[in-house]
Amino acid sequence: MTRINITLLSERDNHLLMTIKKHTGLGLLEIKTRISNINPLMEVDYVNINERKKMKDFVEDLIKHKANFKLLEHDEDYKEELPLEYFMNSFKMARQIAEDRERIDDILGEEDNE
Repeated sequence: MTRINITLLSERDNHLLMTIKKHTGLGLLEIKTRISNINPLMEVDYVNINERKKMKDFVEDLIKHKANFKLLEHDEDYKEELPLEYFMNSFKMARQIAEDRERIDDILGEEDNE
């Protein structure tokens, strides 16, 4: 199962800590420990769109705070950095695929009615 995690690389400040707490539900001590040890603050299942949307909201808030972070995609066999642009574009692609499926269903439904 492919997972995505996010690790903070920049210094922490109180506003950033509260933002992290809001998105992760972690306690402040746990957040500070994970940042100090360069451990992931959040991990989600790649195929779970709801989890990925939560991570997207988190990423957008980190960008607003000008935080330095990295996204990693991994499973049992590999681990690689996931470019931010790719992660953000994956939501547009998923929406386009859903719209295409609806159009195809509409076309096939019309053919069935003929």
